[in-house]
Amino acid sequence: MSSYIYGNITVLSAAIAVGPVQIEHGAAVLTVLATAVLTYLAHVLAHLVAHGIGADRDTDHDDRRESAAVIARNANPIATSGLIPAVLYAAAWIGWLPAEWAQIAAVVILVVRIGLVGVFMQRFSGARPTFLGLWGGIVLAAVAFVIGLVKVVLTH
Repeated sequence: MSSYIYGNITVLSAAIAVGPVQIEHGAAVLTVLATAVLTYLAHVLAHLVAHGIGADRDTDHDDRRESAAVIARNANPIATSGLIPAVLYAAAWIGWLPAEWAQIAAVVILVVRIGLVGVFMQRFSGARPTFLGLWGGIVLAAVAFVIGLVKVVLTH
């Protein structure tokens, strides 16, 4: 779940940072895809290093390979977080949508994805979704949006 939240916040920052000109010229597609893929690779590398540091010398090579596969699979939400914004920006690039609409839709979709985390966590744990889970997701989405916005303001 942390990969899902982190990936969506990182791509949200990229989606906020691009402007209509970048969307209309296609650069925004590359920006969100590169952000998602490079964040995925950094996450996987960090986890592989962290697991390697504490690994026992007697640990079986197959166990380490399985661990690497699990780490890579668990980070997939980071890589997939850029797909919807990239498709929206591509649609604007080829003229199917106005750039501003594509950007608004990309940001809203990413915020909604983050906002549904509370409900999804309850469902995946076998519990019935509650108002508290929804409220927690809404607060998380608001905090994530502020983080994304502050990141853009301070780094761009």
